[in-house]
Amino acid sequence: MHFARTMGSFYQVLFFVLFWSVFTAEGFNVDAFNYAVYGTEDNSMFGFTVAVHKQKYDRGWILVGAPEAQSQYQSSSVRLGGVVYKCRTDGDDPCQEIPFDRDGNQYMAGKQMDQKSDQWFGATLSTSGALGGPIVACAPRYVWYSKEMNRRDPVGTCFVADSSFETFEEYSPCRTSNWGYHRQGSCQAGFSAAINSIGDRLFVGAPGSYYWQGQMYSIDANSRFNYTPGLLGTTYGAKGIS
Repeated sequence: MHFARTMGSFYQVLFFVLFWSVFTAEGFNVDAFNYAVYGTEDNSMFGFTVAVHKQKYDRGWILVGAPEAQSQYQSSSVRLGGVVYKCRTDGDDPCQEIPFDRDGNQYMAGKQMDQKSDQWFGATLSTSGALGGPIVACAPRYVWYSKEMNRRDPVGTCFVADSSFETFEEYSPCRTSNWGYHRQGSCQAGFSAAINSIGDRLFVGAPGSYYWQGQMYSIDANSRFNYTPGLLGTTYGAKGIS
């Protein structure tokens, strides 16, 4: 009986402490005086991802992903494909879109090969963290028309930009002839991605491969791979696979 009363008193005190903690919690700003405010059009999911990038000559940028934004660099056939913006750190100036991908949907012999609408580009965003290092941004919902362009497989894709946002390279390791969810057709490459501190090694997560067992790719970020579409080879334009 004494033990029961003791335990009852303990739980009463614990409940009081938890109750008081919940109702006395307060939020705070990191800096209430020196801050910048960024924004863009509504319904773009602006701010879904955020990264800090330090360009050469000590120029800093805030990089912001907006997976449902409309790119100004792609044709109207790509609807709400997603955008990554660069924003100055020293003021509230409008953010600028980074032109990772200037191409619309890919075609071969008059047939569409992929679908970039609603691909959620910018849903994954990462920098190397090093001065003058590269940036990677991914579209995990990018769709590839596999098996003689008769299937629609969400293989995902990633783009790597140099520090100055001047050169861009695409890596889509699951864009292969291994179609179908039982192989690499639903791999969603770019669901996660990172670049090492040196900036020469790209890591891409693909959680949907092989019945969602998943894969992890380690890719030479300095490599350049030719785009070999559709029927021209078994790699089907899978940049990132040597």
